[in-house]
Amino acid sequence: MKRENAIKKIGIHFILFIFITALVITSGVLLSQFGPYKTKYSDNSFDFTSPVPSEIADNNNIILDQHSHTLFSDGVLTVEQNILWHIAHGFNACIITDHNTLDNKDVLAQMAEKYKNEIIIIQGMEWTTNRIHMNFLGLNNWSTDDFPIPSNPTDMEIQTAINEAHEQNAVVTVDHIPWSLYDADMKDHPSRQQLLDWGVDYIEVINENDFDDYSYEYWCNDTNGFGIISGTDMHQPDEVWGWTGLNVTEFTEEAVMEELRAKYNTTIYYLPEGADDYSTGGINIAYRLLEPLILVGEYFENFWDDSLDWTAILVFTAYMIGIFAVVEIIRIKKDDHENP
Repeated sequence: MKRENAIKKIGIHFILFIFITALVITSGVLLSQFGPYKTKYSDNSFDFTSPVPSEIADNNNIILDQHSHTLFSDGVLTVEQNILWHIAHGFNACIITDHNTLDNKDVLAQMAEKYKNEIIIIQGMEWTTNRIHMNFLGLNNWSTDDFPIPSNPTDMEIQTAINEAHEQNAVVTVDHIPWSLYDADMKDHPSRQQLLDWGVDYIEVINENDFDDYSYEYWCNDTNGFGIISGTDMHQPDEVWGWTGLNVTEFTEEAVMEELRAKYNTTIYYLPEGADDYSTGGINIAYRLLEPLILVGEYFENFWDDSLDWTAILVFTAYMIGIFAVVEIIRIKKDDHENP
C-alpha cells in the first residue's frame, strides 16, 4: 500500500509539473509576442539628424517611407514619436500603415496639422493576413463589417479588398514578398502574376534590409509591370536601408498621392550597410520584471521559425524530466528519512 501511495503521489506531482511547465511556456510565448518592449521611448528620443544619401536626395524633393507602425498595432512608438523618428532620418513624407486598423486616424490628422511644414503624413493601413500583407496608401475608411479581413482570405477576398482600396482612390502595394514567401505561416502567397492581374500598383522592393531583386529585375518596369517603392516597416527604431524618391510641384498630401497613383514616377535607393539610428530610449521596467518569461517564450518561438526543431524539443524534454526526477528522488529520500 505504501508503494502504491508513493507511485500515486509521483503521478500527481508529474501532472502538476507538466501543467506548471506548460503554463510558463504559454505565458512566455504570449509575452514575447504581445508583451512590453525592452526599450521605452519618449518624444525626446529623436533629437538627431541622419542624412539621406545624396544619390536620392539630390534628385528628389520628396523622400518617402510607405510602411511603418505605431502603438495602434504592434509598434513601440506613438504616432508622434513615429513622425519624429521619420523627420530625424530625413524623410519629409511618410505613410502610417498600422495592421488592420484605422483607429489612429484622429491622432494622425492632428499630427499632420502639427508637423505640416516639416513632413507630409498620409493615412494608410496594412491589410495583414496569413496569405499576404498589402498596404493601402491614402485610405479614407475601412468597414470590417462590409469588408472583413480574414486570416486566410480567398483569391476573391483579396481581389475585393484591392478593388475597395482603389474605389477610395488609394494605392495598393504588396509588402516584403521574399519574407512572405519563406514564412512558415504563409504557404499560399499569391504569385506576382496574380497580383499584377488583380491590379496591385507597387511591389515593396526594399523592406527593412531586404532587397527583392527578383521582383525588381523581372516584374517592375515603366510600361505594364509594377511600380517600385520602399518601406522601413518600422515597428521600433532601427537603421534605414531604403528610401523612395518623388518630385512634386507643391508640398501637399494630394500632390504626393497624385505622383504615387501615376505608378511609374518613383525612384528608390538601397544602402546595404544601412543608415545608423541614433534614437535614445530608457529601460522599460515592465520588460525587466517579465524578462525571464519573455526569454523562455523567445526560445520556444524559435521552434516554429521554419519547421519544428525536434532535436531541441527532445533535449528540452530530457532536461525537464531529469529535473523532475532529481526533485522527486530528493523528496522521497527526505520522506523516508523522516518516516522510516
